[in-house]
Amino acid sequence: MKDSKFLKALNRQPNSIPPVWFMRQAGRYLPEYQKIRKNYSNFLDMCKQPHTCAELALQPINRFDLDASILFSDILTIPDALDLGLAFQEGEGPKFSNPISSPQDIKKLIPFDLENLNYVFKAVEETKKQLPEGIPLIGFCGSPWTLAAYSIEGGGSKDFKKTKSFMMEHPDSIQEFLEILSQACYEYLRQQVLSGVNALQIFDSWADLLSSDELEKFSLQHTRTVTKLLKADPVTANIPIILFEKSPNKKLKEILFQDISCISLHWQEDIKSVSQDLNSQYAIQGNLDPKVLLKSDELIWKETQKICNIMHDYPGFIFNLGHGITPNINPNKVQIMIDAIRQ
Repeated sequence: MKDSKFLKALNRQPNSIPPVWFMRQAGRYLPEYQKIRKNYSNFLDMCKQPHTCAELALQPINRFDLDASILFSDILTIPDALDLGLAFQEGEGPKFSNPISSPQDIKKLIPFDLENLNYVFKAVEETKKQLPEGIPLIGFCGSPWTLAAYSIEGGGSKDFKKTKSFMMEHPDSIQEFLEILSQACYEYLRQQVLSGVNALQIFDSWADLLSSDELEKFSLQHTRTVTKLLKADPVTANIPIILFEKSPNKKLKEILFQDISCISLHWQEDIKSVSQDLNSQYAIQGNLDPKVLLKSDELIWKETQKICNIMHDYPGFIFNLGHGITPNINPNKVQIMIDAIRQ
């Protein structure tokens, strides 16, 4: 892996051409993905098939010759392992049949057991076997806060009213739940590394729900617990960690901390000012707005090159989207973006 541009960038080493991968690079926008997805009524059933997950993770690598692969899985595997009754029906987001509705539900949780997530670790092993030599594999988890928000709300939501009420009414109980999730995230990511991943990304997908003070109290302190445990563990001490904070109500330079290697920027962040603030202390990943890929070829080229030009002299730049790729995007437009980066 010495020649991996992606791993070089995470170590803040310069690349003449930035490495590129993108969030949700394996998925619904690809016709080859749709062909396989038709065989499963529940998305989670598909995630529990290691050979299928490996095939799906390889699809964007084979199509676009990207610089990194990411494990094909879902951020909600940990709540599923806690027996919260997760399901994804066709055309719907995640739904929990057994969400956290009271402090008693937290007390009654079954202990987290890695054995319940064995299918994920087998998917890592299978993907590693099939990946071209020199292409690193990224493992991931949701942040403790993001997992708690979904688990309490019972699924996705525009406002997460139930979660916010629970936070206000039961502050001690939600902290107890976040501590359980932090330990689970650490154990889960550690086992992914043992199974073969080369880097880790933590997705704080609902950071934007929290005020600046709440972000520290309910999210960041628990993410730091996870990374501290990983860095103190000989198995994971040298694995680079990427943090994605979705549009947080706090300046990024106030969020960053010692144990992470890279910050992945949401599309609303100004990459130029972030790069000036960080002054090469962290690698930066990002951050084209996925909606640009719905525009003309000329605009895609222009906006992609704009980011590349801003970040040209920044050691440790990884080109990525500022959020996951959406199902309505034509794969040919993705190729235009990649050509603009590499030319």
